[in-house]
Amino acid sequence: MTDHRPFEALMRESLPESAAEVLLDTLGGGSSSATVSVRLNPFKVSGPGFLKDSFGEDIRPVPWCTDAFFLSGRPNFTLDPAFHAGAYYVQDSSSMFPALVSGLIAEAVKDNPDGGAVLDLCASPGGKSTHLISILKDFSPVIVCNEAVGKRVPPLTDNIAKWGAPNVIVTGTSAANLGRAEGFFDVILADVPCSGEGMWRKSEDAVEQWSLKTVQDCATLQRSIIKDIWPALREGGLLIYSTCTYNHFENQDNVRYIAEELGADYVPLKEDVLSMVNGLVRLPWGYQFVAGLVPGEGQFFAVLRKISASRPVNLKRRSKDAFTIDPVKGSQGLFLNKKSEELYLLEPYSGARMADLCVFLSEKSPSCIKMAGCKVGQIKAGKVVPDADLALSAAKVSAPEFFCAEIDRETAVKFLSRENITPQPDWPRGYILLRYQSLGLGFVNNLGNRTNNLHPLMRRILKVR
Repeated sequence: MTDHRPFEALMRESLPESAAEVLLDTLGGGSSSATVSVRLNPFKVSGPGFLKDSFGEDIRPVPWCTDAFFLSGRPNFTLDPAFHAGAYYVQDSSSMFPALVSGLIAEAVKDNPDGGAVLDLCASPGGKSTHLISILKDFSPVIVCNEAVGKRVPPLTDNIAKWGAPNVIVTGTSAANLGRAEGFFDVILADVPCSGEGMWRKSEDAVEQWSLKTVQDCATLQRSIIKDIWPALREGGLLIYSTCTYNHFENQDNVRYIAEELGADYVPLKEDVLSMVNGLVRLPWGYQFVAGLVPGEGQFFAVLRKISASRPVNLKRRSKDAFTIDPVKGSQGLFLNKKSEELYLLEPYSGARMADLCVFLSEKSPSCIKMAGCKVGQIKAGKVVPDADLALSAAKVSAPEFFCAEIDRETAVKFLSRENITPQPDWPRGYILLRYQSLGLGFVNNLGNRTNNLHPLMRRILKVR
C-alpha cells in the first residue's frame, strides 16, 4: 500500500494551509465530485444552443472560458457524430486556463509584422492546442503543436484535424530541434510532463507511481526541456509554463529558475482576470487550480516574459530530405508536395512561413512534420482523391468542391464505424462529402450500387453500444 505521508507533507509545503487541507480532503474522497466540461469549436458552432440540443437544458457556463460549459453528467461522446466532426472538445475545466491569458497571447502575436507564431510544446492530446487555435481565430499566426513521444502523436493529429484550422503544423520532434528556430515564436505554451498529482482522482496508476524521486526527476526534465526551447522564444515573447501537478519543485521552483537563470520577468495577471475564477490560489510564482476549491482536477500555470536576447532565425534553406511543399500557382492557400503529389491547404497569409518552417525543422529530423495545414488529398490520374481531413476543415478557402449529402445520426454512426453506406438515388457517382448537422464528417466514394467508406481505419468507432 502506498505511503501517502510524504505526499501530504509536500502539499503542505507547496500550498497555503487552507488550500492543502481542501486538496487532501478532496483526494481522500471528500464531498467535491468530478465535473464534465466541454469547449465549443468557434469555427464550427456558436452558443450553448448546440449543446442543449445534444445534451439537454442542464448545462452551465465555465466562468473563466468563453464557449465552455459544464454538463450535468457524462454522456457517451463516442456515439455523438458531432464530437467526431470537431464541434467541441471534452476537457477538464482547469485545463482551460489559457482563457485567462488570452489577452496577453493576442497582444504578443498581433504586434508581429510577419503575422506571429505560437508553439504548444508538449501538445498531445491537443486540448490546449485547440484552445490556442480558438483564442487566435481572429489572427493568422503560424501555430505549431509538438509532441516528442511518438505514440502520443496520432491523437494530437486527429484532434487538430477535427478543429479544422489551416494555420497549424503538427510536429513530432525534440525541444532541442525546435529550439534551433531562434526567436521565431512570440508565445510558447509548455505544459510539461509532470508527476501528475492532478490525475489522482482519475488514475490509480498516477497514485501508485508517485514518489519524491519521481517528482525530482520530473523537475529536472522540465528544466531541461525549457532550456532547450528557450532560444526559440523571441526577446519580449511569452512563456506560459504549466503542469497538472501541485508540488513546488515542478511548479514555483521551476518558474523561479526560468526567471533567474534563463532571463525572464514574471508576469502577474490583472485583478479583473483573476476574479473570474473563484477559489484560484495565488502563489508567489504562479497560480494554482486546486481540486475542491475550483471545479476540475487541478492545474498550475505561470506567465513569464523573456528579457534575454535572441537572434531571429533565417528559415530560407532547402534540403533534398526535407518536407517541402510549394505554392500552387493561381490558387489561394494551396500547396503541393511534388514528390508525393499531395495537396495541402494552408492559411493564405501565413502559408509561406509555414512551408519554410517545415523545411527548416525537417532538415535535422526528416520525418518530424506530421501534419501541415489541412491535407486536401492526393493527385491521381489528374484527379484529386480527397483526404479525410478535408471533410473536417473549417477553412473559408477550400478546393476542390465535392457533392455534399446530409445524413442522420444512425447513418453517421455507421459511417464512423466504417460500415457500408447505401447511396441515395440523388447522389452522383464519385466522391461524396457526408455532413451531420451541417458539420463535415467524411467522404465515401459512390460506385453506383454501393459506396467505399473512406473514413480512416485508426479513427473508426470500435464500440457502437
